[in-house]
Amino acid sequence: MAADVTSSVTNIQFLDNIGIQVNVLSGTPTGTLQVQVSADHEQDTEGNVIVAGNWVDLVPAQQAITAGAPAQTYFDLNQLSAPWIRLKYNHTSGSGSMDAFITAKML
Repeated sequence: MAADVTSSVTNIQFLDNIGIQVNVLSGTPTGTLQVQVSADHEQDTEGNVIVAGNWVDLVPAQQAITAGAPAQTYFDLNQLSAPWIRLKYNHTSGSGSMDAFITAKML
């Protein structure tokens, strides 16, 4: 990760609580993580984009990643109205690797 990276899109329509766990696995990536949502994005069940839509940063769900030892962060999101979500890493310096997991539940 030596550049900006945007995750694949996840449909969260009809889901009430969303959690995103990010694990910095190696290296010294420095930057910020931003959760983004969209109401006008559309894709089919195979992941083919029909309408790219517009993506809006979910404020204040921004988390800084600083260079150094591997780290973890968790976004705990409740009652989002948008049907689509993704995660964006905005690179500042350094490089490394990270993974992210999304989970959700319906009440």
